[in-house]
Amino acid sequence: MGNAGPDCKGVPFRVTGMTTVVLAGRQTLLLAGVKRILEETGRFRVRGRAPACDKAPPVARRVQPDIVVLEVGSADEAVSPVIRTLNCVSPSPRILVLATEEKPALLDQVLHAGGMGCITTARSAERLVAAVDFLAAGRMYVPRWGTHTVRKRLGDDGSGGRGDRLDRLSASERKILPLVARGLTSREIGARVFLAPKTVENYRASIRRKLGLRTRAELVDFALEAGLLTQDGEGPR
Repeated sequence: MGNAGPDCKGVPFRVTGMTTVVLAGRQTLLLAGVKRILEETGRFRVRGRAPACDKAPPVARRVQPDIVVLEVGSADEAVSPVIRTLNCVSPSPRILVLATEEKPALLDQVLHAGGMGCITTARSAERLVAAVDFLAAGRMYVPRWGTHTVRKRLGDDGSGGRGDRLDRLSASERKILPLVARGLTSREIGARVFLAPKTVENYRASIRRKLGLRTRAELVDFALEAGLLTQDGEGPR
């Protein structure tokens, strides 16, 4: 998982081309600031705005953004259903939650539902851009205050009791699983592992069948607990 850390001056990678974003939430002025910050980089274009988190899926279906930023206020913490619905949008966007407070329980909810990161409104504009850069590059973003939550989900031995089920997968499937969990498309995965997108789709179906998982949210949960997603956003070394 991408973790820029509080003293980070940015991230060591940039995504070429324009990344499209949809913003959703009730705080109009806050999101106007987020829009300005992202678009001033020249790398992001905000293509849609939903007046509340639960209004984001229809906008995402129409706009087909790369990333959806959900602004979650104190009264809007039931964000899991929204994230799961967004994960069913085709193509599914990567989801970053913008929270008002550092709440590990909220982060746990976000990751379990299939979101790819969480950042608080108290962070700097530079940190917000770094977080969105992580998602644009296909990496999860977990802030430092959330690392305990991730460790707890993984368990002391990093296996989360999932090792036996991992044995059901072939070497190729185990290589592809964390890439799927991180939200990469079949085309993006194929480019990384030198396979045709159709072949990757076949592996995706095989992984879900062997593990008994139906959604990307379940794949993310499995990969986290099995230790297939590390703190730097890559597979285990």
